[in-house]
Amino acid sequence: MSAERTDDNPKMLGVALAGTAFLGVLAYGLSILTETPLASQFHWSLTDAAIGLAGAVPPALLLLWFMKTSRPTLVRFRQSQIEFFAQIGFRFTPLRIFLMALFAGVFEELLFRGVLQTATAKVAPMVVAILLSNLIFGLVHWRTALYALIAGLVGVWIGVLFAFTGNLLTPILTHAAYDIVALVVTARAIETWRKTKIPAAPNTVD
Repeated sequence: MSAERTDDNPKMLGVALAGTAFLGVLAYGLSILTETPLASQFHWSLTDAAIGLAGAVPPALLLLWFMKTSRPTLVRFRQSQIEFFAQIGFRFTPLRIFLMALFAGVFEELLFRGVLQTATAKVAPMVVAILLSNLIFGLVHWRTALYALIAGLVGVWIGVLFAFTGNLLTPILTHAAYDIVALVVTARAIETWRKTKIPAAPNTVD
């Protein structure tokens, strides 16, 4: 195995996917406890699908701006995120990107929009349901405070789209489509970061 592939451990991808799938199991359990059926919130609609895909455009554009901005605080944050994902334990191939986006889009949306937002909306105004569910969404995505804040704000946007259509198809497609863009951008940034790293001097013994 070449040195370039020593950081590629497919088992780590399995762990990541399993962790995301667990959120789907949690969503199912909570849907029963809160009497919030999930199946009735999902139906095929070309209009809602189009809204879901179009909904990925604003956060994707913000991401592209973030990758180009020269603001010092955001540059440092961007660099820390690239280094984090570069050391995650596996490489981002097209198939892996698709699987990660699919798992996140389906299982996270079942939990945060399908159960938490919907259940909270039964007892509180929709704005409270959206904000509360995405406070939790941000905390679940905590790596740094800024990362959690960004995740929470993206979640709020997805929650608004779900409130508008009432169809889980919409947030699932928004989430999955955005994640595909984000992971592709991240993969490219990682490759650039690896190429520009200064290799460490060899450890030789005289």
